Amino acid sequence: MYTYGELMDDIDYLGYNGAEIGYIGKSVWDNAIPYVHIGAKGKNQAIITGAIHARENITALLAIRQAYRYYKEPLSVGIYFVPMVNVDGAILLQNGAPKGENGEFLRKINGGDDFSLWKANANAVDLNVNFDAGFGTGKQNVFVAGSENFVGESPFDQPETQALRDFTNKVKPFFTISYHALGREVYWQYHNRHAERDRRLAQKIADHTGYMLVDGDGGSAGGYKDWCVLQGISAVTVEIISSVHTHPIQDAWLKEEWEQNKDIPRVIEGLAQLL
Repeated sequence: MYTYGELMDDIDYLGYNGAEIGYIGKSVWDNAIPYVHIGAKGKNQAIITGAIHARENITALLAIRQAYRYYKEPLSVGIYFVPMVNVDGAILLQNGAPKGENGEFLRKINGGDDFSLWKANANAVDLNVNFDAGFGTGKQNVFVAGSENFVGESPFDQPETQALRDFTNKVKPFFTISYHALGREVYWQYHNRHAERDRRLAQKIADHTGYMLVDGDGGSAGGYKDWCVLQGISAVTVEIISSVHTHPIQDAWLKEEWEQNKDIPRVIEGLAQLL
């Protein structure tokens, strides 16, 4: 399992070798949420996020490998990678709940010490339903703390979603990818004001990866992709890993997805030319 510590080592290595690195903010447990920027500065910037769900931290490994592949390559666009949005969730998967009141709260909700299926953050809020985009109206939303699907008390009431919102507003990307797992699907739709444009860009991602382009929002609400679309940003959720697999996900399965996803930075560069 790719860990938060390994991510920080990779971030430091990329920074030492010339990539721009930094932090979008802090988590519930006051852990830094890192980013790395590759490519050009200027108007055309994109954001790639991974591991907003703890049990899907294979997507953090994918994002950091993309950054390694392209950090010395000339790109006419810039890409900000936020490989592990839910850093506390990754630590929970690795180490289990800490001692103290918060740890007891998490163990009680989880029903034990095995957090391998946990999706939420350290407050038991599912970060990908905590954005201000139809908050609380998703088909699978729940309204009590849990390992998944709990929306929180209000939009952006978690430090991780606040940080990603503020970072996105600062970067002003033309395109975002939210990596998730499982399913090999590409989602793009959520009350789009620029539906023709957004579907065209999403189709390019689907064509390159060979994943299925899904029309309709599937009952989604409150997600980062959904919020980006409402801000006028073209955004997709990309589900990697074949659905023949089940959670917990093994990092070794990334070998099945790497060829389809390794050159996504170059695909994003092409998307900017379509605008």
